[in-house]
Amino acid sequence: MIDVLLDFAQKAGAEMKRRQKNLHLQKNKDKTVCSVVTEVDIYVSDLFAKTIEKHFSTLNYMIIDEEKIEQYGKDIFKKINESEYQFVIDPIDGTILYTNGLPLYGITIGVYKKGKPLIGLIYLPETRELAYCDKKAYYVTEAFTENQVITELKPQTHSQSPIIFGHAWKWRLKKGYNIEKALFLNFFSAVSQSIYTLVGKSKAYCMYMHLWDMAGVLPIAQYLGMKIFEYGTDRVYDCISAQYFDDEMMMKKHCILCYPQDYAEICDMVEPVL
Repeated sequence: MIDVLLDFAQKAGAEMKRRQKNLHLQKNKDKTVCSVVTEVDIYVSDLFAKTIEKHFSTLNYMIIDEEKIEQYGKDIFKKINESEYQFVIDPIDGTILYTNGLPLYGITIGVYKKGKPLIGLIYLPETRELAYCDKKAYYVTEAFTENQVITELKPQTHSQSPIIFGHAWKWRLKKGYNIEKALFLNFFSAVSQSIYTLVGKSKAYCMYMHLWDMAGVLPIAQYLGMKIFEYGTDRVYDCISAQYFDDEMMMKKHCILCYPQDYAEICDMVEPVL
């Protein structure tokens, strides 16, 4: 299964790069400036559906796709419970960056079995960085080129990085925050902030997002020993469940992706914007 997803990521990423400088169709889902959808989002979405149908038509599956989530209405958890496999994708995460010619955009894909994480993949076409997990986890630089370097990621207990990621409209620094201990950054890109946290370039990612934004995160995180903690309750997000997500697949609570050993320290520095 992972070979099919890697091949898809390579093809979709190449198409994203090819079309970035010549976008013909761009619209907003709502009146906000950050809800941009392009014809490339739709192309990647359709290509993914065709790829899954071609290779996995014998499976009992569903696709949870940001661009097509409306098809399930209020019955999405019923459909999840009826399907054995859930393929989750954000065709282009960081679309607002993509449409403005910035490099921190990408694809995030998660495969879940009965709601439990199975395979995760995150790919940044412009920087050629790839992280994926299928039994083992890997970080690839210069991905899909002759110069690619594949590094196996090992489970850890904590992170040495001084960087904490978080979206500034959902998280803020506490008054006692000490800049000498950590830097709080926001790239406006879930896919880049996720991959850099998973490969150890940041200590934590403070989240409040839709399932597809973190599609590839959970399978990789679980393998590495990282957890997605629900802030304030310390519950751990470990599956696709109505306990954790609403009918629109939005997290019900603010969460922090990190190693358990780092969690208390991060909570001492940041807090949700409610």
